[in-house]
Amino acid sequence: MRWASAVSEERDLGPAVAELVARLGHDLARVEPDLVLAFGCGHDATELASLPGLLRPWLGDGLLIGCAATGIVAGGREIEDGPAIGLLAGLLTDVDLHAVHLEQAALPALSAPRESWWRLIGLEPESEPGFLVLADPFSFDVEHCVRGLDRAFPGATMVGGLSSAAAQPGQACLLAGRDLYSSGALVLAMSGNVKLDAIVAQGCRPVGEPLFVTAAEDNRIRELDGRMPREVIGSLFSSLDARDRDIFNDRQLYIGLALPGPRQMVGAGDFLVREVVGLDADSGELVIGDRAHRNGVVQFQLRDAESSAADLQLELDRHRDRDASRPAAALMFSCIGRGAGFYGVPDRDSGLFRRAFGDVPLGGMFCAGEVGPIQGATFLHGYTTIIGLLRPRRS
Repeated sequence: MRWASAVSEERDLGPAVAELVARLGHDLARVEPDLVLAFGCGHDATELASLPGLLRPWLGDGLLIGCAATGIVAGGREIEDGPAIGLLAGLLTDVDLHAVHLEQAALPALSAPRESWWRLIGLEPESEPGFLVLADPFSFDVEHCVRGLDRAFPGATMVGGLSSAAAQPGQACLLAGRDLYSSGALVLAMSGNVKLDAIVAQGCRPVGEPLFVTAAEDNRIRELDGRMPREVIGSLFSSLDARDRDIFNDRQLYIGLALPGPRQMVGAGDFLVREVVGLDADSGELVIGDRAHRNGVVQFQLRDAESSAADLQLELDRHRDRDASRPAAALMFSCIGRGAGFYGVPDRDSGLFRRAFGDVPLGGMFCAGEVGPIQGATFLHGYTTIIGLLRPRRS
């Protein structure tokens, strides 16, 4: 398994592809790649439609998968102002690649037999695939899709994101082979001699104490530890120092929902972080960006640049403690709410990754929602950086 990554900021796609092919061809010893993942920003659908043809003389029979975004990650950089094209190319011995384009209407019900999902993807769980999911935020319910895939392929790792280039329906640019799609989703299954692991940094830190949800309905929490949410939040605010009060007042308060699991205590990695929409002025109920469950455990979270970087560093360290081997390549999907505008400096998250793992070929994009696992289940996240690590299963 061998990978290489490169980026070009040439305005015209022809010269950009020529530059990329020259760099990647050198890094891959002039061998045609089996897979090329392409991420572009600042190029419209008409331009991106020409990318398969421009790459074909070099790519040959290899598979091209790609997506347009408002920012990309490639060649050791994060580029948030286009035009730019980034490619991550791999030589994959004994790896099976299977890509499908899905429209919303094709998705089976979540209660459908698992065989329905196997037929949809064209694989069975014995293949032990890892999945890359790239989707249009307007036409495709990616949460429905990943829940179905979780059920059909237990233990499979999924990473990916929603295209941030689409401002309205019909503007998504999803590339698969020679085809360009403006809706739906692309699902790439990788099986055989490849292993996909995920690092998910939700970018928050817990504040206050964990609380029981003692009354709730749908996404509205009526009581926390038997108290009104307004009272609980008021007490939380009073307990914060001046810096955290500023973060709170900057509307950077979130809530973590503890996921099910056999544990005596909950820690930062046990929570699925969701948005605090606000307090209902009439009822006093706390409205959040997900379903709240009675008797569930929650903990409020704060988000700022320092916390986000520290959270990613913590998750990188945790992964290295579990598996110290160097990945062959990595995919990075980061929220458009991160990046230089959030950190004040460019390349912050990718820089932390390079510091942890060295000069590993890295490719990806800034997303309008990120796909990755927490506690063994896959979710659609926001304000998150998700890194998928690719390694051979066997040497």
